[in-house]
Amino acid sequence: MKKILALVILCCYHATSLHAQQTISLPDVDAVSFDDSSNDLKVYTKIGPNQYTRQSLQVEEKTRHDKSPNIMLIRWNINPHKDTLSREDIDKPQQRLVDAQELHAMPLDEYINKTFSIGDCEKQKTQTNSPTRVLKFLRQDFATIQDLVYGDGEHDDYKRTLSINLPDSAVIWRSTRSSYFVPLILEIKGGKKIFILYKEGIRYVILPSPKGGLMCSFYNPLYSAKLTMAGEKYDGAKPYEFQYFNRYSFYDVEKTETGKCRLINQLGENVLKEEYDWISGSYRFIIAKRGNHIDVFNLYLNKLNVGKAKVAREIETCMVGCIEILNEKGAFYYDEMGQKIKKPIRRWGRIKCGTVIDWTHNILKNKGKHLVQIYTRDPGDPDIDERYWLSDLLPSDAVTFLDGRKSFSYDENSDDPEDKAYPKMLRVCRKGKYGIMVYEYYREKSVLPEYNYESLGNRDKTIMIYPPAKVVGKTIFPINNDFLIMRSDGYIYFYKDKKVGLYPRDKVPVYDKIMKVTDSFYHIVKKGIPGWLDIKTNREY
Repeated sequence: MKKILALVILCCYHATSLHAQQTISLPDVDAVSFDDSSNDLKVYTKIGPNQYTRQSLQVEEKTRHDKSPNIMLIRWNINPHKDTLSREDIDKPQQRLVDAQELHAMPLDEYINKTFSIGDCEKQKTQTNSPTRVLKFLRQDFATIQDLVYGDGEHDDYKRTLSINLPDSAVIWRSTRSSYFVPLILEIKGGKKIFILYKEGIRYVILPSPKGGLMCSFYNPLYSAKLTMAGEKYDGAKPYEFQYFNRYSFYDVEKTETGKCRLINQLGENVLKEEYDWISGSYRFIIAKRGNHIDVFNLYLNKLNVGKAKVAREIETCMVGCIEILNEKGAFYYDEMGQKIKKPIRRWGRIKCGTVIDWTHNILKNKGKHLVQIYTRDPGDPDIDERYWLSDLLPSDAVTFLDGRKSFSYDENSDDPEDKAYPKMLRVCRKGKYGIMVYEYYREKSVLPEYNYESLGNRDKTIMIYPPAKVVGKTIFPINNDFLIMRSDGYIYFYKDKKVGLYPRDKVPVYDKIMKVTDSFYHIVKKGIPGWLDIKTNREY
């Protein structure tokens, strides 16, 4: 009876002191069971011949109301039961019972940075869509299960981001699905270990062994899959390890009592090991600042060598993780491993139906008059031909769109602003000087079109042709610049008196030279002094 009372007191102690710990140590526990009818583990201590005490062990989530992180923090909760059970009571057919003597004293450290095949580890490397499942422990506090197929990149999800560029033609192991977990450790008698994979509840129970062990689904405990160390077999899938990862489900920024910031995980641990004035991150990188010092981390939480960074900014629309850095040597792009790269690999634009509306804009000149033609093709409807007479322009004016073209087309699939080239804004060159005029293309609703019919083999095409409408523009940038053009970055460069500016940011040219180097950072020379411009904040360095 005294032994039972001591165990109850010990359990009550654990129940009040096990918040946000990865490991729970229950050195008196002789066996563990779980079944599909409960959300908890049962742990048993032998107190006599065929006599066991029972405790319920849960893993729960709790919000830290005092500091209010967005993520839920994990805690252990153990509740003793007063009954005494026999071996027959605890060894039931519908549950899985594991004795301490069946287990190994395997530390989780021996699993970190290793890959294990789940179940059939001898699948042939044939180009097939039949998935192979693998378990990877990426960090002490982080594991993933991936579904892999061996093949080319034809069916890759291009909406997701990888950590390394992979050519579609390469036939390698690729991931089609990933799930992410927090590893927890239950240590029982003799230092024997059970690993738990947690994600909004216990998902898997792992019985580790030197060769890998067994993995059991928590809600299907009678089924177990063999874990086999895979070595480097599946290393081709490494770029996919964070493909479906949501950082905001696992890490959050917490304010300390002194106003500093820490990045915490679901165990409440400070995963960056330091405190900062400011921590920010997006999909693939974490940026932390203390004073004028900036650290950049990837999702493995490895600190990257990016020089003495002044500004760091993630490029979010990439197929491969990329960050741009302004440091003491200039502006550069880096990948997730901290290697310099020439340029980001942009993600493809959204793909729509092939049957979409498209528009063509042309600048025409007829008998000294400048006109803008807007030609609309709408599948299933007549084409529309509209023309607008720019009545305030001189016959001697040279007129183009802002990028210097006289014709461009775009459709409903076009995402890039370059495709549209701001058709209402026109570049006007008059007597060798450049400026910008803006026009509203408007016609009276009472004006009716003429109909033209063209035969296109097995079908006829109808064209609605409207008579030219007279429009008057407005000068929004004076026609007194030496040159003006919209470049591929979408900014309008104007030149005057051997200087250059960016419209509409600048009203007069301010730089001797300006050149884009990365998305945000432009090399400038101002009053003979070289420097850098952060175009996103307009701050100069």
